[in-house]
Amino acid sequence: MAKMKSSQLIMLDHSKAKVELYRRYLSIYLNVISRVPFIKKIYLYDLFAGEGEYLNGEKGSSVITMECIKNHFFSNNQTSPNIDVHLNDSEKSEIEIGINKIDRVKKFVSEIFKPSNVSIEFSKKEYNDLIQRIITKLDGLKDFERALLFIDPWGYKEINPKELKEIVRNGKTEILLFLPISFMYRFADKALSDENFFGGKPLEKFLSELFGGELPDTKNQLIFINEVKVRFKKYLKINYVDTFTIERGNKNFFSLFFFTNNKTGYYKMLDAKWDLDEESGRGFKISNSLQPSFFDEVTAVDYSSMILDFLKSKTIVTNQDLFDFGLDCGFLPKHTKKALDELKSKEKIFPISLDNLPVKGYYIDDNHSRKIQIKIK
Repeated sequence: MAKMKSSQLIMLDHSKAKVELYRRYLSIYLNVISRVPFIKKIYLYDLFAGEGEYLNGEKGSSVITMECIKNHFFSNNQTSPNIDVHLNDSEKSEIEIGINKIDRVKKFVSEIFKPSNVSIEFSKKEYNDLIQRIITKLDGLKDFERALLFIDPWGYKEINPKELKEIVRNGKTEILLFLPISFMYRFADKALSDENFFGGKPLEKFLSELFGGELPDTKNQLIFINEVKVRFKKYLKINYVDTFTIERGNKNFFSLFFFTNNKTGYYKMLDAKWDLDEESGRGFKISNSLQPSFFDEVTAVDYSSMILDFLKSKTIVTNQDLFDFGLDCGFLPKHTKKALDELKSKEKIFPISLDNLPVKGYYIDDNHSRKIQIKIK
């Protein structure tokens, strides 16, 4: 009998970080969507729902989904958007031998309060058998409908960039995709160059489609992650792609990729990331200070210099431009304000009004009512 992996029985720290980011974003997502008057329906998909709960009592993404909906309901005067939830997993349980994972999920989910206008569909289909049905459903979304998919496979063999493109092409769907980036990084060059490396065929197919036949930069994992991120944005023809890197230890790294066309959604995901990683907003790192960390290899970003270079490259830079620039660089308005304060203290910049009102700040927010320009001295 094959030995069961401990990560299939208990939720390890890197998986906790992944699910925690999903929980935080889903909570924000529900709050934002519920306040948009014209949006009447939400579809939530968890396509690899897992065990529901693990032997150490930690809750998987499927249970977290329903808890977020329950918490939203009781925090908003017992109201909830109309939500259809689809929880799927095709595998047998590693914890309770002889039953399906989705049956465990159903058991745990049934114990959680569900608003009357929330429906749940359970299925145990293979991802490849299910995804086209979902794509067809998403293609038919109305203007008053939105969707969020959490895709957390055991590996990456099922994931096809073409299908991801089909999922997001409606402009109304967001995806959180989990990839074992260290394994992909380790075998990327061999998969793309060695025709006899048959075990690398799924990876070769994935990278060839995403990179259009070009070789990705594999100098280190950070560069590789960024390469994949940049290529995803270009390939999917989507406005925003973000990553949250998770270090498992022993230089094994995973990454959550977030795809959206919505600026507010992207902004809120950045907010959730910075809540989890207050130092850099990059990801989760192991707490053992005796073990070298991937993040220790990354030079701290000089955001003030980045802003100064941006100002030098443009004729006019407004507070809206700086808000958008910050998001593109993975920073929140509070970081942009701090960087501007630093530049102002060094007398390198000054703000001027574009609306003939006194300037008392930088007003770094999306579509702020105040309009100012930041100039270089």
